[in-house]
Amino acid sequence: MAGFEALLRWDHPKLGRLGPAEFIPIAEETGGIVDLGIFALERTARELAAWQHALNVDPPIFASVNVSSRQLLRHDLLHDVKAVLTRCDVARGTLKLELTESLVMENPEYAAQMLGRIHELGAGLSLDDFGTGYSSLSYLQRFPFDTIKIDRSFVHQNNKGARPVILRSIITLAHDLGMEVVAEGTETESDAIELAQLGCEYAQG
Repeated sequence: MAGFEALLRWDHPKLGRLGPAEFIPIAEETGGIVDLGIFALERTARELAAWQHALNVDPPIFASVNVSSRQLLRHDLLHDVKAVLTRCDVARGTLKLELTESLVMENPEYAAQMLGRIHELGAGLSLDDFGTGYSSLSYLQRFPFDTIKIDRSFVHQNNKGARPVILRSIITLAHDLGMEVVAEGTETESDAIELAQLGCEYAQG
């Protein structure tokens, strides 16, 4: 066990447990996503700090939190991250912010500048769902991501039992750029073993 991804669920008093697809779009529309994002970041950092103090492992475990466009495109994200890292004693780079390709490409110049400053504060940066968007490889070199998460569509075996040929190329590309790799959609031990043989540092299922 190397780390975790923090995912929001809403325990609604009448409707029961709701997944993010049912309330995140509404939060995005109303602006409530900003407060939700701060809550997720703070809560995750506190849990992570407690785990790191309780577990003497090297490297220390990490936790990832998804970031929305509303959060990234408002200047206070930098302040929010700094405040959380000041309050919560987590190892440098282990509280990771996850962003999608489409999000950083909304405003790549601004995103590159903002992510650089967040990286300097000591937060980790993870590029989520890599391969599903439209990012330019020249831009990829400019963003200070330390981790690439390969979308499950590039990880799953086809009907002949083989993995997509491009998977090995993506892993090599990530390593050439100095990034670690998380393969999403890993569901079996044989998946994990094969992905490790391809050079994947982490598997998420």
